[in-house]
Amino acid sequence: MNVRRIIGSLVATTLAATSLTLVATTSPAAAATKVTIISGTSSKPWLYPSYKSQPGAPTYGDSLSVSINVTAPGTQTVYAGTVSVQRRLAGQSWKTILRSQDAYLYKTIKAAGNASYRVIYSGGSNYQGTFAPAVSSIKSLKTQRKLTTTTLSGRHAGFKGKVSPAKKVKIVVFKKKHGKYKKYKSLRANRKGKFTVILPAPRSGRYNWKIVFKGDAKFAPSTIKGWTRRT
Repeated sequence: MNVRRIIGSLVATTLAATSLTLVATTSPAAAATKVTIISGTSSKPWLYPSYKSQPGAPTYGDSLSVSINVTAPGTQTVYAGTVSVQRRLAGQSWKTILRSQDAYLYKTIKAAGNASYRVIYSGGSNYQGTFAPAVSSIKSLKTQRKLTTTTLSGRHAGFKGKVSPAKKVKIVVFKKKHGKYKKYKSLRANRKGKFTVILPAPRSGRYNWKIVFKGDAKFAPSTIKGWTRRT
């Protein structure tokens, strides 16, 4: 009887030791492959203006093209996972504005103000392998207010119009003299964004003007150039 109890005790000890050995020698899971977030359009960044209604920076409401692919070493195009685009407007936190069901994205968004943008890749696995999550570098893009103008002629020369989004924007008028622009006067749009700029005209020849709508944290400055003369 004592012998049986000793044998039973030895068997239990042996099994326990074997079990511990198996756990200790289990192979670790394969590491996920690092990816790179790239543009899906040749020679273009992943975010770029597709249309500009005014010279300079994109204008409020202009179209911005989003073109995103994901690549990895040995894999030209990754198909596993999803991507999303986040935007951070001045004074605000990050907000997701686009989300795909795949690891690529081709869409159009509207410029809404000075902002930072980034791409979030979820990571994923498929027949291509296992890919790690990733975040792109931050891309900053300036946006100017939209200007709607109408030329004034006759007794008064100049122009009138409106800025959008509306604000009491400071307007600085520069007159060109001896090849350089010098400040001529300043004024402001009203709280509805409306403004009128009256400019003189010479008896002969013409005056050249540059009108700058001041920028701020939310929007970049806008510039109009023109001339006045008597007819």
